[in-house]
Amino acid sequence: MDPSNIEPVVTQVHLPPGMLGPDPVSFEVRSFVVAGPLGIVLIDTGTPGSNEAIGAALDRLGAGWRDVSDIVLTHRHFDHVGGLAELKEAASWARLWAGAEDAPAIQSDDARAIRSIQEGDRVGDLQVFDTPGHTAGHISLLHGAASVLFIGDLVGSMDGELNLGPPAFTADPELSRQSLRRMVDLEPHRILFSHGDEVADPIAGIRDLLDGEPA
Repeated sequence: MDPSNIEPVVTQVHLPPGMLGPDPVSFEVRSFVVAGPLGIVLIDTGTPGSNEAIGAALDRLGAGWRDVSDIVLTHRHFDHVGGLAELKEAASWARLWAGAEDAPAIQSDDARAIRSIQEGDRVGDLQVFDTPGHTAGHISLLHGAASVLFIGDLVGSMDGELNLGPPAFTADPELSRQSLRRMVDLEPHRILFSHGDEVADPIAGIRDLLDGEPA
């Protein structure tokens, strides 16, 4: 897959004081528009209001909402599914997918139920992996032919430094580390995070991060 067939969509999230500490916190969340021969797969929907930025990403690929065949949600957290209601209208024919343990908790108020997927399933060119820990139904997605791994919230980056994210938002930190190590052992050429930009040599960096984290 040509790297130009992946468009990241970056939006900002702002949390008030008290949610992650005494001060307000801002961070970015990324969705991904992935073009393939069978259509376009959207990975996560971001927060409400992300549809305009996603529409612009489709334009950059020379595509439109009519080309979106599937919307895959890596996990149930609001910054990844909050834009779903708007996008279901914009791409009213797209199939909706989420990990089996998270799908029932994600609201779907129309006839298109969110379908459960699990390890071994495929959505377009993407292979599904169960990577629980951050949430019970967290999934990661691998484009095997291009060796690109969409790793969701198992790990992220900020200012070029890798991090495992706030413990308050991770249901089972040890299980999440186990899932992360398993994904790194796939040794993909690229790892795309839902929070933060790509880093140089992500495999070595993540292994160093895991080795330095307490069990």
